[in-house]
Amino acid sequence: MTEKILIIAEKPSVAADIVKVLPGKFTKAKTHYEGDRHIVSFAIGHLVSICYPEEIDPAYQKWDIAKLPILPEKFPLKELPDTKGQLHALQKLIRRKDVVEIINACDAGREGELIFKYIIQYVWNTSVGHKTFKRLWLQSMTSEAIKNGLARLRSNEEMHPLEDTALCRSESDWLIGINATRALTGFNSRRGGFFLTPCGRVQTPTLSLLVKRERVRQSFVPRPFSTLLATFAYDQDSYQGKWIDPHFVREENDGYERADRIWEKEKAEAIVAACTGQPAAVEETSKKTTQRSPQLFDLTSLQREANTRFGISAQKTLSIAQSLYERHKVLTYPRTDSRHLPEDYNDIVTRVFKAQTDWQFSQYAAEALDKGYIQPDKRIFNNSKISDHHAIIPTTAIPATLSEPEMKIYRMVVQRFLAVFFPPAVYLNTRRVSVVTGETFLTEGKILLEAGWKAIYGKFEDDDKDTVLRSIPTGTPVLCARIDREEQETTPPPRYNEATLLSAMENSDKLIDDDELADAMKERGLGTPATRAAIIEKLIKEKYVVREGKELTPTGKAFNLLALLEAMKIDVLASPEMTGEWELKLNKMLKGEFSRQKFMEEIRNLTSHIISQVKSFETDATEPEAPFSPVAGKRFYSSPTAYISEDRKIRLRKILGGRMMAEDEIVALIEGKTLGPFSDFRSKKGKPFTASIRLVDNKIEFLFAESTSNLDLETIRQGEPLGRSPIDGTPVYETPIAYMSESALAGDDKNGLRISRIILDRQITAQHIRQMLEAGKTELITGFISKKKRPFDAYLLLSKSGKVTFEFPPRAPKKQQK
Repeated sequence: MTEKILIIAEKPSVAADIVKVLPGKFTKAKTHYEGDRHIVSFAIGHLVSICYPEEIDPAYQKWDIAKLPILPEKFPLKELPDTKGQLHALQKLIRRKDVVEIINACDAGREGELIFKYIIQYVWNTSVGHKTFKRLWLQSMTSEAIKNGLARLRSNEEMHPLEDTALCRSESDWLIGINATRALTGFNSRRGGFFLTPCGRVQTPTLSLLVKRERVRQSFVPRPFSTLLATFAYDQDSYQGKWIDPHFVREENDGYERADRIWEKEKAEAIVAACTGQPAAVEETSKKTTQRSPQLFDLTSLQREANTRFGISAQKTLSIAQSLYERHKVLTYPRTDSRHLPEDYNDIVTRVFKAQTDWQFSQYAAEALDKGYIQPDKRIFNNSKISDHHAIIPTTAIPATLSEPEMKIYRMVVQRFLAVFFPPAVYLNTRRVSVVTGETFLTEGKILLEAGWKAIYGKFEDDDKDTVLRSIPTGTPVLCARIDREEQETTPPPRYNEATLLSAMENSDKLIDDDELADAMKERGLGTPATRAAIIEKLIKEKYVVREGKELTPTGKAFNLLALLEAMKIDVLASPEMTGEWELKLNKMLKGEFSRQKFMEEIRNLTSHIISQVKSFETDATEPEAPFSPVAGKRFYSSPTAYISEDRKIRLRKILGGRMMAEDEIVALIEGKTLGPFSDFRSKKGKPFTASIRLVDNKIEFLFAESTSNLDLETIRQGEPLGRSPIDGTPVYETPIAYMSESALAGDDKNGLRISRIILDRQITAQHIRQMLEAGKTELITGFISKKKRPFDAYLLLSKSGKVTFEFPPRAPKKQQK
């Protein structure tokens, strides 16, 4: 019997690359390659995972909070159903009598180690215990790198610290995620029903980012400020300059300070009065600046750019990139967190450039080859910046047919790959400072002198427009002819979209105050490039988040979860600091400074603490008096999720219809007022709806514009009409849900006039209705929000048939800088 060596790679493509460098001929089977001395097979990512609690013990079938915490001594494994065929094939190969040595050739990192060790653990028997295990550690897939790696195999003992960190991370995620989810679900379901409340080490801190941003937006109070734009005249020409404070220094905790913002209206008026008509002293400087191409793509930066440029979701981008890698074979492996290439990839890069001379960007590929742009630059080729995989680049294969989305992603990768080797773009930046009676006005010009890498993008990415400043002849007097003052307000920070949320997850170390924990997080962030898109999709699926255009908006369920974690004093589950602490200890484990046993002991203690806090909360929690209490002669108390009257007859949830209610709105409801309509209510499926609300018989009632059954028609008809309907001449009244004609109130769907009180997120006032009924047109109304989430201003028109339409003001001509 000839003894053989079994090599197990993480992916079929890697197995094929390894076969190419091994000696002898190989026959190819569906699940492996076999030669005289070697068998090369592969996983398909994870083939094995930890069992669910009910698969460990049927007693856990029912989600009973009394049975928590679940702390198994060992973590049984199960096969994943989609890949069980390959797992069974590997089991046969691993247990073969002629296989005496097994080489782990899975990806060089924690996850690759876990994939291999879980497979071995799952198929383990006595015969497997007699085999020798070694590790192939590859950061580059060139033939030379694979040969060198096979010549320098690591021992299994060397890999124990990495194996320990991989197992610790997997088991910790299971313990925290399973126990916290079951505990919080049990708590929220204690009054009946089943209210699934998923919670996890990555998804809950990610959700916390969205909720905290939304809280800031809800409490945001706009601050008015002025900006000044001066027009300077000389000879028969002119230019414009913006007022700035030349001594401005941004305060660390005030993100709204700017050099060009004037917060006191009187100061702005004084500057206008003092400078208008006065001479200006002008100084001008010019200098050349360069801008290099952004780095190569890793998965997260690819997802960010695809979302920003094309609105493609992170999950869809990953799916497309995976298809371009697996099916079309035109991209390298996409699930990477590196933006660099191995230092021995010069030849491969040159071959890819030669292949690109036959595609859309042939002129740029040829130019790079002709002019020798491909140089060993540490910004591109750097082994120390690569862990499991290198940056995403094209392969030497050129696509034949791609779908439109596939073409967009492939073009992005090709453009970035070519651009990173091209020379920088060169600009001439001109800065003109005009000083008038001690006040400074700034004018900037920018001319693209050499396109460099930007030529590859053409209109795709180069939004820079030349702003040419005409020179002022020496000695020519310059006069501040006019100053236009623009009144503005600060705006709240924008909601996260997928691009900005991916950035926040990747750079979550910046959210941690502790420097040591932040350093531990720098290399990883929240989640991995391969899981971040799935985390976002999971938050949406679990109704914690809704996708509105490009924006990601947290729902009431998300606010409830965070409020509950804070009240239970287990908001560590929502903090990236927990991941930071784990990474710090796992890094120490790699160096032999922290044991696996100690780490898991701490995780088990944390799990027990979380469960204890949840269990004790229902019995021990105190409800402080609400800040607005008393109201209508009753005292009210505040729980994490509701306001409760002292007689327990009124229980008002802080989130009604998926909408976070303000304290003054809660007070108004208790006092018997009808509120709304509000357009930001959400159904259980996350879809927005518009309604008014009121408290009737101690219960919340929603009032919809489509129904008049809940309206007090007698009181409405006693009000003063706003005018007469153009359809049938009947009087039009203001109601809590809409502006309605008498015929509409009477139930006439054909001739009744019904105009919503909210149109595209903008409140329509009674004055607007009077204007439409009298003149058929309103004044210019600002602040509509389109379905694509873009603000716009418009007039509302009312036709004789009762149809409301928009009329848009003429667009102001674009200002040209001279």
